[in-house]
Amino acid sequence: MRGEEPLRVLQPLLALDAGRWVKLICGASFEDVADVRNLAFVYTLAGVDCIDCAAEPAVVAAAAEGIDAAMAWAAGEGRGGGEWGEMGRRPWVMVSVSDGRDPHFRKAVFDASLCPPACPRPCERVCPAAAIRFHAAAATSDAATSTGSSADSVGGVIADRCYGCGRCIPVCPFGIISAEEHQRTHEDTLTLLGGGLVDAIEIHTLPGHVEAFNALWASIGEAAGSLKLVAVSLPDLGGAMHHAMHAMYRTMHPHLSAANLWQLDGRPMSGDIGAGATRATIRLAARVAAFEDRPPGYLQIAGGTNSHTFTSLQDHGMLPSASSECRWECFLTQLFFEALSGNIIDPR
Repeated sequence: MRGEEPLRVLQPLLALDAGRWVKLICGASFEDVADVRNLAFVYTLAGVDCIDCAAEPAVVAAAAEGIDAAMAWAAGEGRGGGEWGEMGRRPWVMVSVSDGRDPHFRKAVFDASLCPPACPRPCERVCPAAAIRFHAAAATSDAATSTGSSADSVGGVIADRCYGCGRCIPVCPFGIISAEEHQRTHEDTLTLLGGGLVDAIEIHTLPGHVEAFNALWASIGEAAGSLKLVAVSLPDLGGAMHHAMHAMYRTMHPHLSAANLWQLDGRPMSGDIGAGATRATIRLAARVAAFEDRPPGYLQIAGGTNSHTFTSLQDHGMLPSASSECRWECFLTQLFFEALSGNIIDPR
């Protein structure tokens, strides 16, 4: 029965159980508060279960504001007899944090004044977030640059929009683009979790981060008691995958009162590249699903997820039936900001 209900009336946990969980990823380093608010508004009305955003107070507030506006608008439409009156639930707000250096937590930087006038500017064309713009020499003082604002700026990286995909770096003909880390402290994360606006957290980890993961959890673990979901995002760790998942679960378990989820990041930040990007994700998901004694938690695929992923999951027999009540075999789809947001709200 539960699997037959419309997605927009399922509570997020019921959506997880039913294998119908949908999460909007705004980007762990994406901090354009106007776009985050707009995206939260649109996707709340679309019926997503969770909105994942940067662990920055202004960004979290913008996501909450967009959700509130959508719920208020839907309630008004409901009073008028429209279908939006059936909505009846709000998505969770999730923040993404990292236990150390991670490609999701960085931003591109370069001095645009070093770009020759004749440069074809491939960086501007390949950026999926419209985070690189060039201006005329007489640009105004509010023109964004990679190092700050300047009256004589010729453009550069719009820091709030950059989410660190790194595609601009290899295409620069002059090799002047680099990436800088964009991390938050454990103390900042703890303060944010206690602010009352965050429902879930996603911890990004990488190989060799065991001690860093333990240290992060030690600093925020008690605050996790107020959360509804704790997710861990990890890439393909090869033969160490099984052991690493169990080790992290043992670390979290004493303070883990919320549901937990494993995000399998098959090919990080590559959802908009094409059909081939989803193959690594499917391979990783199939391997983890075959573990006989996985630690508890939902499974979610990420990294390379796009319009081809659903068909690929069907072809591999990895989608639950409509009546499935199984927590473990629910492969969860998600919306990727880098692949989809430009089709909804044009960032340019």
